[in-house]
Amino acid sequence: MGGRRAESRVAGKGAAGSDAKAPEASASRQVSPPPGRRESLGVKASNPGEKRLGKPYRSFPLTPHRSGQFCKKIRGKIYYFGKIDDPEGALRRYHDHCAGLHAGTIDRVDRAGDLTVGDLANQFLAVKDRKRQAGDIEPATFVEYHRDCELMVQHFGRDRTVPSISRQDLAAFRDFLGAGVNATTLNNRVGNARSIFKFAFEQELIDRPLRYGEEFKRPERRLLRRARAQAGRIHFHAGEIRQLLAVAPPALRAMILLGINSGLGNTDIGNLPASCVDLERGWLDYARVKTGIERRCPLWPETVAAIRAAVADTARHKRQRHPSAKGLLFVTRMGLPYTREEFHSVRNGRPEVVLHDAIADAMRKAMRKARINQKGLGFYGLRRSFETIGAETGNQVAVDHIMGHVPATSDMGAVYRQHVAGTALRQVTDHVREWLFGTDGTGGTGAIRPVDGPAQK
Repeated sequence: MGGRRAESRVAGKGAAGSDAKAPEASASRQVSPPPGRRESLGVKASNPGEKRLGKPYRSFPLTPHRSGQFCKKIRGKIYYFGKIDDPEGALRRYHDHCAGLHAGTIDRVDRAGDLTVGDLANQFLAVKDRKRQAGDIEPATFVEYHRDCELMVQHFGRDRTVPSISRQDLAAFRDFLGAGVNATTLNNRVGNARSIFKFAFEQELIDRPLRYGEEFKRPERRLLRRARAQAGRIHFHAGEIRQLLAVAPPALRAMILLGINSGLGNTDIGNLPASCVDLERGWLDYARVKTGIERRCPLWPETVAAIRAAVADTARHKRQRHPSAKGLLFVTRMGLPYTREEFHSVRNGRPEVVLHDAIADAMRKAMRKARINQKGLGFYGLRRSFETIGAETGNQVAVDHIMGHVPATSDMGAVYRQHVAGTALRQVTDHVREWLFGTDGTGGTGAIRPVDGPAQK
């Protein structure tokens, strides 16, 4: 796409010598009026105090427009060539494009000095990279922005000017973004693209925002729901969790119980400081890594016992800790954090984040051993199961607090709420524990229902 502008101009010049239907192509390129012609013809100003908008001379091929630009209607469409206070530049731009526009071989005017798609991508990524270095955004988020900027440049071309992008162009761009991906991926791509175009206007790189209309909207919610349904089940049944606990080694067993007891995800557990876990009182007090939202959660006796066993196993093997794992509750055999990211500023021509997730690896091994083969199901499914079962109590405030959810901006209750009572938190965790282990706490008897179905014997 980077050569579209060059091809358009080549096409225009090729047609200039043979297009008899474009009389303006041979019009005089001079701006000053011919001898004896001093008049200035143009659009009358709307207010008496405004400057008259006019042509520099009668045979000037362009017409002044109230928007402050010279324009011309060609093949039923109005094209703009530059500001009225720069008639020479507007005339040059017109002669660069007129043959192609009259012949129908091009359908847009590239104006020198306008922001190009390539420049927009570079400036957007420069700002986001500074935020990445400051820790304001995750490296993986920056890599996602970089990928979406590449898609934008690939579709429009590096030299395409941003103000020239029309609603029809955006419709074609949306089709390009959605090729071969599901509604969820398209939703993310369209959202990021809109953020990039919004950045151009807010940074005053363009005079007016792009108009999306109906052509560049996110997918409808029903399509997103359908995509999630097609992805299959991504949460655990109670029996499956018990099977995993039966085959898991000490560290993974403690992690599984933390996941279903407290709704912790992979990164949460991989970065969990030992100081956040009070084994004597049986409480977890740990701000969520992703959002920084404070959260507290009562721990089950089974969870406390599993953590003690995992800590003892680590001490027994006398594992040497890497400095990056100092103070963490869990470390790998090599003494490293269970989850960590390596950011490469340039790898294969683009930035890349290499994610090391030993929790996911251990979970896959345990699932194979337990013969759980549900596609798309992984350790994070424990968090989804906690949310689903905990919500059955009707105490969503307590569930959100335990999971560290960011409250909606319209939730004024969250603004004034100072804390959530421990009894409310325990009500939720006790309900999830009963779902997992049964009323007798053994899991061997009683009716244990799956997340998405009725009670099963």
